[in-house]
Amino acid sequence: MQTKKQSFIEAITNTAVGFGISYASTFLIFPMVGMHTSAKTNFIITVYFTIISIIRSYVIRRWFNKKTKLVTYPNNEPFLLYCFECEIDMPVTEKDGYMSCSNCGLIHR
Repeated sequence: MQTKKQSFIEAITNTAVGFGISYASTFLIFPMVGMHTSAKTNFIITVYFTIISIIRSYVIRRWFNKKTKLVTYPNNEPFLLYCFECEIDMPVTEKDGYMSCSNCGLIHR
């Protein structure tokens, strides 16, 4: 399970890659639809959508992490079970009363 800081860093990294692609694409897409803008305007539009993307990625990641709870021992160490799909001992998550592999999702009954 990710910490909030790890979720934020992942969202930033993912979005940073998309920023370059999005900014470059504004020079191709806008003229195709009849919009003629400056590089500065394209940059401002890309920054705006990038900020929205960061917030969206972070919120969705936190929502998914909240839905799945890592099963731990009382000392907060992860509970491990052998996963036949991953073929190694993996931490177990609990969701809806079922325990599953935190890596591949195989349900352990």
